[in-house]
Amino acid sequence: MAYLDTTTGANFIPELWAEPIYKYFEANLKLRGSVEDYSALVKSAGDTVHIPKIQMDGTNDKAASTAVTFSAAGTEGKVDLSINKHKYLANIFEDIALIQSNSELISKYTRMFGESLARKVEDDLWAELDGFQTTVDVNADNSFNADTLEAVLSSLYGQDIDPNTCSMVLNNQCLADFMNPSSGVASYFIRKDAGGDGSELRTGAVGLVYGMSVFYGRSIASATADGTVVGAVYPPEACVFAAQQDVRVQAQYDVEYLGTKVVADMIYGAKLIDESGHTMGLNLTNP
Repeated sequence: MAYLDTTTGANFIPELWAEPIYKYFEANLKLRGSVEDYSALVKSAGDTVHIPKIQMDGTNDKAASTAVTFSAAGTEGKVDLSINKHKYLANIFEDIALIQSNSELISKYTRMFGESLARKVEDDLWAELDGFQTTVDVNADNSFNADTLEAVLSSLYGQDIDPNTCSMVLNNQCLADFMNPSSGVASYFIRKDAGGDGSELRTGAVGLVYGMSVFYGRSIASATADGTVVGAVYPPEACVFAAQQDVRVQAQYDVEYLGTKVVADMIYGAKLIDESGHTMGLNLTNP
């Protein structure tokens, strides 16, 4: 547990913390909005969501004066989403610090709580998205060209995935290449703030390429060696997420320390749905 003393003090009123912490948490989520959310299924109880992998059924010809033929709904097995992550932050704010500190610092601490929880959720989502069966190489200098995009589109169409439903998440180097006006893919990239009402910006996406929303993946490391994963391209159903308990903020006064304890926590799980014979996207790798 970290302690807030007169040196690092912040003006604290417990009931003022919950709303700004949640605001900063939501503002720093990017990947959560790009995957399917099953939170509603685990709000009341349970620690596992069983997700069937639906099999595409063929159609039949209807003959006159004959009954239709019914068959059992086809599945290709299931994926279990375990709600097994319980993350928290905890601080204690001593009375003397609350009295003597600068009121501007309260926003810094609420921001730290919200951003820290959001980054952990993003890290856990990327840990799943880093595991696709299919890979496409970018250039050795982490740049893209028309051939790279062609390979991405070919792979998606080969998996019967519509690129217009996909997200493309990139590390800092690849995203910088996309946004460089002189890069090999600048003509294919449409910045989200280049037109329209700006509604797309609220998703966290920075632009579009062939209908795919492009995001910065803060959890993706810079490429320093051959084979390093530098991004992913996938539709929402490729990865599932469920929050059994969204961000909860609790405060309690502790007479022993003459201060107020503040805890923010969250319970959730994430799972990639991508297996041999049931591919759902791809990773981008440094060759």
